[in-house]
Amino acid sequence: MEMLSWELWLAMSGITFFATFIQVLTGFGFGLVAVPLLLFVLPSQQALLAGMILSMMGSSVQGFQMRCLVRRDLVLRLLLIGIPGLALGVVLSGYMNELYIKGMVGIILIGYVAYQWVQLKSSALEKKVPEEGEINPAAKGFVMVAFSSGLLNGLAAIPGPPVVALLIKHLTKDVFQATTVTFFFFQYAMTSALKILVFRESFTLPFGITLVSMILAVVLGYVAGQPLRKRINEAQFKKLVYGLLFIIGVTSLAEPLKGLFF
Repeated sequence: MEMLSWELWLAMSGITFFATFIQVLTGFGFGLVAVPLLLFVLPSQQALLAGMILSMMGSSVQGFQMRCLVRRDLVLRLLLIGIPGLALGVVLSGYMNELYIKGMVGIILIGYVAYQWVQLKSSALEKKVPEEGEINPAAKGFVMVAFSSGLLNGLAAIPGPPVVALLIKHLTKDVFQATTVTFFFFQYAMTSALKILVFRESFTLPFGITLVSMILAVVLGYVAGQPLRKRINEAQFKKLVYGLLFIIGVTSLAEPLKGLFF
């Protein structure tokens, strides 16, 4: 990969800023926002690597600030149980071309948004406040969430949907944010190391320099999102985010479908 043009560098900076901003406000979403958009401007394996490494930058800042609230027991169990799925996902991603990865990301996003819209409507009817301590790590559902999160991260750098769907029901807002950003940091670190090992040709020096240069966009996204995090109407904001994710998902799915049928 040669050094990026200014136009491409600005596009990556904008994606990084926006994804960091979303993650600061919601506690998740960097990969959901960044990876589908990065797939439009970078080769598939580099887009996945970039999404994970940039998410680690943003998660490290937010995670450090909220470290006292992290449910470390949940993070550790999710990481350990997810290792087999992660390894399987990384291996399978090597056999998938760029169109397949884009299509899979699109399907994940659309399915995730549909599920969360149903959850939002249910929450509005029930008015239930999440209670901590209700999660059973030994349950089959927990094991499936951890495994599928690792699998999705290895395949498409999007570990969030299963974990978010589980934790958002049981943790209060701040504990949820602290726990998810910490989990994503370590999950992405494991997957990035494995992908760099398996796909060495995708991680070049110019590519690494480009990612380091994105730190400014991460910092700006964090600074912009932090003052709004406690003041924003969470329900309305989530609806806006899910709407954007749905559009990104449809766009990601359109190109593979076009190649398949036309």
